Amino acid sequence: MTQAPVDLTRATSERLLAATHAVVAGGGSSNMRNLGIQAPLVVDRSAGCRIWDVDGNELVDVNMGYGPHLFGYADTDVLGAVARRLEFGAITGMPHRLDHQAGELLAATVPAIEQVRFANSGTEAIASALRLARFLTGRTVVVTFEGHYHGWSETVLRKAAITNAGAAGTNGALPGAPGMIPEALAHTVQLPWNDPAALEAVFATRGHEIAAVIVEPVCGNAGLVHPLPGFLQLAASLAARNGALLVFDEVITGFRVALGGAQELLGIRPDLTIVSKVLGGGFPVAAFGGSKEIMAPLARNEAFHAGVFAGNHAAVAAVVAMLGKLRRNPSVYGTLEVTGDYLEQRLAETFGVAGRHARIARCGSVLSVALLTDAQRDDPRYDAGVRHIDFAAHRRLQLRCQDAGLYFHPNPLEPWFLSTAHTPDVLDAVVSIVSESVARL
Repeated sequence: MTQAPVDLTRATSERLLAATHAVVAGGGSSNMRNLGIQAPLVVDRSAGCRIWDVDGNELVDVNMGYGPHLFGYADTDVLGAVARRLEFGAITGMPHRLDHQAGELLAATVPAIEQVRFANSGTEAIASALRLARFLTGRTVVVTFEGHYHGWSETVLRKAAITNAGAAGTNGALPGAPGMIPEALAHTVQLPWNDPAALEAVFATRGHEIAAVIVEPVCGNAGLVHPLPGFLQLAASLAARNGALLVFDEVITGFRVALGGAQELLGIRPDLTIVSKVLGGGFPVAAFGGSKEIMAPLARNEAFHAGVFAGNHAAVAAVVAMLGKLRRNPSVYGTLEVTGDYLEQRLAETFGVAGRHARIARCGSVLSVALLTDAQRDDPRYDAGVRHIDFAAHRRLQLRCQDAGLYFHPNPLEPWFLSTAHTPDVLDAVVSIVSESVARL
């Protein structure tokens, strides 16, 4: 690996980013992505687990486009399939043979899916899935959990710690973002994560109103927090007994933690599943699905879901290529488990030697890494680590690492994502950069 120099030159990035700000609000088309650029960084190209900026600096990336690139950037299998498709057009607005191939692969891979609909993003797919749940049940209330992120649609977005990285201790139960219609959240109930009593209480008092319980089966948007043993089984049981649907938001975990997603790991079959990110290997695509019975209202055009670009041929070609490659190479998950475990242990040793309190959590190739102000007690709630996080120190660490050739998101609640391109020598370089950067703090 070529080690990037300390204190990278950023003159071109600075000029180009300033020019971009003049025509693109905030410099980028996502608030979360804009928060990730703590020092000017404008990418020129990417390959494997590396990015090169417009100044020619090389950085190892553990953000990996927020998670889609399981096989690394510029995977030739996915890019090749999409390139071949583009020769014959990206969209016609009509059924294509790829639709059958992709749908069949999804149904064969995700335990709870028999039929699907494709969408352009996780937010879009989640909004449509919740609308379907409300149609099926004739109810409007949706139960969500603190720290879980289900996109930016009007009825589920709340101002959580993930959208305000400097506000340590924000509990995620505040009203939605400025500009939202306050009444939009009137039919959304937010509960503490991993609190069985709170879940039982809301069903005891409002079970007849609840259309769905939506959950990240492994919380990945407020630091990585696993469900307590039995918690998701309780959610499934309460939903079933009260005529509500259990919805798994597997935008992060789908095809990332196991071939069949978190539901395969946990042995739970939700009523509806949303997948994105790894699904398209870097192309903008998402899907939601369930049993034929649950998807029937969409098949009959009774419930509504649409989108000119939903299921476009280029994106669906990426799905076919990505799922086909994963199904041909199921051993990749064992490899990534070893990779993740190795980095987790090395980082823990590094922070320990440096005498720095840190929280490191992991599920397969997804890690959460955060510097803390003091030691964290073993607390399973989603915000167990949030109130201990030293946001200022973590941002300084991120800048030091970026200067030395390693990029991760400066918000410690954003996960690190590993890929098959993160080989042992790359991981050793990552640990070395983190070790030297912590020492410089």
